[in-house]
Amino acid sequence: MADLQMQDGTLASKEAQIKSDTSKDENTEPVNINVSIPTTTNEALNIVIHAGDKYIGNSVYVFGGGRNSYDVANGRFDCSGFVAWAFRQAGIKVGAHTDILKNTGIRVSRSEARPGDLVFFDTYKIDGHVGIYLGGGKFIGSQSSTGIAIADLTSGYYKKKFNGHVMRIINGKQ
Repeated sequence: MADLQMQDGTLASKEAQIKSDTSKDENTEPVNINVSIPTTTNEALNIVIHAGDKYIGNSVYVFGGGRNSYDVANGRFDCSGFVAWAFRQAGIKVGAHTDILKNTGIRVSRSEARPGDLVFFDTYKIDGHVGIYLGGGKFIGSQSSTGIAIADLTSGYYKKKFNGHVMRIINGKQ
């Protein structure tokens, strides 16, 4: 019982730290219907980049969220849980933690980033936040201030936090 209370306290402490550090997500667009998400010739890639469409403006950030059917049904995701869920929709299993995702796939330069690639940000730690690149400097992810949203990594908060770390999971024609 004491172990469970200690684990719960540790999770609460980490969640508070993340919320505090990421509460400044000033350049996140919670609902931006005018952002065009590309369509590619790669079916799996299309599934991944469009998986979160229904959750834009209809979800909430929950630390550790997106790893069970209750969370998914209720739009409760953290960044890595959302990424893992989106790839699962295309039949691709990836880890649901940034420490796993940052080493999954093929590393490419920021100038080579294309839709479906993972983009990483130094928030509460190096590579502490992850999203799915959409092209045009935009990415979709679960942000602490908005839930699932499309954000801009070329200006504001995410420009400052983007570290240039890009990983390609799906390597195919676009």
